[in-house]
Formats: sequence, C-alpha cells, structure tokens
Amino acid sequence: MSVAPTSRFRRLAGHARWLAIPCAFGLLLPLLCRLFPTAPNTLTWLLDLAVHWQLLYASFWFALCLLCAAHTRRWLLLAPFALLPLLTASGSLPNADDDKPALVVVAANVYVGNRNPAPLVAWLRAHPADVVVLSELSEPYLDALSHALGSDYRYRELHPRSSPFGIGIVSRLPLHGVSVIDDADGIQTVAVEVRVGTQLVRIVAAHPMPPHAREWHDRRDALLRAIASDSDTPLILAGDLNATPWSTALIDTARGGLLRTTSIAPTWPHRGRGVFGIPIDHILASRHWRRGAASRGPDIGSDHFPVRVALHWADDRAID
Repeated sequence: MSVAPTSRFRRLAGHARWLAIPCAFGLLLPLLCRLFPTAPNTLTWLLDLAVHWQLLYASFWFALCLLCAAHTRRWLLLAPFALLPLLTASGSLPNADDDKPALVVVAANVYVGNRNPAPLVAWLRAHPADVVVLSELSEPYLDALSHALGSDYRYRELHPRSSPFGIGIVSRLPLHGVSVIDDADGIQTVAVEVRVGTQLVRIVAAHPMPPHAREWHDRRDALLRAIASDSDTPLILAGDLNATPWSTALIDTARGGLLRTTSIAPTWPHRGRGVFGIPIDHILASRHWRRGAASRGPDIGSDHFPVRVALHWADDRAID
C-alpha cells in the first residue's frame, strides 16, 4: 500500500526538523564569537571561518520553518529568527538627515583576470564618485582603465600587481599625504588625504589576505584594528576587506569607531546576483560621518560587485 503524498511530505518535515540545530548554531555564531577574548586563538579563527554565511543560514532556517510548519504549525512562530543577522551585524553609521553629501566613495574589486574596465567606467559616469578604491588591480587593467578614464579622476595612486593584491585609488580630488605600507606578506595598504571643504579626510585602501589560515586571520584583524585606532580624525576605510559584518574584524573596527556605511547584501561571488554569496566589500567610516544613499553596483566584469556610498558630515562642517 503506497503512502499518500501528504503523509510523505509530513514525514519529510518531521525528519527535516533536526536540521534546525546546525542552522540555529550558525545564526548564533556572531553572539558566540563575542564571548571569546579578541586575543588571537585557534578557536576564534575557526568560529570566524563559519560566521560569514549568516544570510545562507537565515535562508535555510526560514525554508526549514515553512517545511516543518506542514508537520507542526508552531514552527511558523520561529520563522522570524531568520532576521537575526540584521541584529548581529557590526554597527553601522546613522543615516543622514539632509540631501547634500560631502563625499561620494566607491570600492570596487575589479578582478585580477579582468581586462575590460568599460563596465566600471560606464557605471562611474552614470553614478559619479569623488574617490574610487580599486582592488585586484593588474597592469593590463590599469592600462585600459587609464585610457578609458582619460582626464577624469586625474589624481591617482596606483600599485598594480600580477597577483590579486594590486591596489589603487583614483580621485577627482587632489591626493595629499600619500603613504604605502607593506605587511608581512608584502601586501600593500594605501593611505591618502583629500580635502573636503576646509577639512582634511584620511582615506585608506586595504585588501588583506582572506582568513584561510589563522595567521592571515590574525593579521587581517590586527590591520583593521590599527586603522580604526586612528579614527579620532575623519577617516574612511574602503576595499575588499575579506571580512563580513559578523566577523571578528568588523566587530572590532566598530568598537574602535569605524562603522559600516554599506549594507549586508552579498558582494562576492557575483554569480546568481550573489544569492549564495557574502558581503566582503565595504566602506567603513568614522563617527564624523553620516550615511546617505548607499548601493551595491552592477556587474563590472569582476567576481565581485562594487559598493558606493554618499557620506555626509555628522555636524555643520563646511563643505564648500
């Protein structure tokens, strides 16, 4: 005698409920990580590797609740738990209350294998920025980009490489106080200053190693903490930070005074509009700023989506 489809479905739902345990554990990981000291240790690193996939955990949790509701309707009461990643993400800047941004910043990982800057340039012309931070900048891409930009964004500090760690800044505003720092792996972080009205603003472009090994995780976190420690003056950190809003890196920078301006929408990998991706491209800013219009950009021929934000002063500083 065959089992009715409805009975079979309910039996499946009864078995599926056991998946709630790993899903719930994944969603609670950001809170669990905060129970441990920030000092480097293997456990913190391992937990941090798993914490990035909050949007995936939330999607599975929500689908699981709908499935299990066919067996027990009380599961619908647990579905809102899928919103937990919104609450456990690192702190973000308050929204601006005016429509006059002081500075517009873009961060774009252009992909080291990409040779065609036309999509990026077209987007920048449709949605201009004052400062653009570029990650994975290669010599061939730079040559094509310089030709495509012409005299636009004529202030440039560029350090291309054949590896994925070329980095650079192009700007409509003059660049001052340029410094380039190499870490233990030879990866460069670029810092510049631009004048916004009467105020000097420090902008840092960074692309740390992905945290696949504990030492890379520790160096990434140490780098971002060091940058955040200088946030007493107006500061912006932008780039492919290889960290999500739930990671130890961004939690620490928020404690240090650098807050997210961009959303938790996935930026890598770009396939399927990032539906199975994670947000690792960020623009962080000190408390001198307020967040205006923020968006994830289009496909620019990279495996990442770019991000863009309009920043406003938090006070009445002159912007003319």
